Amino acid sequence: MLDKPETPRDGTADMKFLNPCNDWAFKRIFGSAESRAVLLCFLNDLLHGGRPVIVEVTILDPYLPSRIRLLKDSAVDVRAKLADGTECIIEMQMFPVAGFTQRVLFNGAKCLASQLGRGHDYRRLRPVVVVTIADCILLHDTANWRSDFTLTEKKTRRPYPGGGINLIFVELPKADLSGLPEGEPMRDWLEFLKNAPNWRTVPRVLKNPGVRHALALARKDSLSPAESEIMSRRDLYRIDQKNMRIAALEEGLEKGLSRGLSQGLVKGESLAEQRIIQGMLRQKLAPEVIAAATGRPVNSILKLIPRKRAPRQDG
Repeated sequence: MLDKPETPRDGTADMKFLNPCNDWAFKRIFGSAESRAVLLCFLNDLLHGGRPVIVEVTILDPYLPSRIRLLKDSAVDVRAKLADGTECIIEMQMFPVAGFTQRVLFNGAKCLASQLGRGHDYRRLRPVVVVTIADCILLHDTANWRSDFTLTEKKTRRPYPGGGINLIFVELPKADLSGLPEGEPMRDWLEFLKNAPNWRTVPRVLKNPGVRHALALARKDSLSPAESEIMSRRDLYRIDQKNMRIAALEEGLEKGLSRGLSQGLVKGESLAEQRIIQGMLRQKLAPEVIAAATGRPVNSILKLIPRKRAPRQDG
């Protein structure tokens, strides 16, 4: 975690920042006309380990907050093009949605197909990168906070010669900030995405200039009255959706605990507790719910999910 924020010395009121995981705020920070430097830095840190490989980024259809009235319920896209023609889609996903991973693949394929018109040369196709920043757990078969999928040859892992689609998932609940090395390029971004609403000024230890620029765009006192109203509505929507999911998960938890304990397992014993957790997982209970019931970290719950065996390869 970052150090406690600095206390203002000029007697002014504390700063307050938007929640970057709110869909409206996410698009304001990463997809507005003023966001080019923020997005360029973010993509270099995410895709290239902080190296300044990307030198130019163009935000397609820049977001204009004052003109927005309605947004999608679950995610907002930021679409950009790099200097080499690579197209990037960046999404903030607030809640788990059935079929979401398939939707990510579909959107990436649709973006790839839209690059060419009838009769165009296929060699003009440029790669597509789809980045999903999730304030929820989407991939239950791994404890890693980052997952990176590309087209590769099955045995040798050689990349597909025609380029294609790169799908990246960043799942914020899995990111253990205390365990990240200081040199991790995404560290400050993860701190910002997870903790910005709790800050009252810019923390001293934030070194990443892109994150500091993002905080400037996230200041609540920079909003117009109309924008503040939109933001409040989106926050209320987020709270309502979260409460609905909590109610549904609590009902599922009660059923799962009843089934697990009816098998005669003793929760206080480590092995028995693992068996209960595995039983809950077989009942399709969310890892977050199981963690809340057992007091175990979400990452440890994820490690108990049985892994699928890789198909046997002849030869």
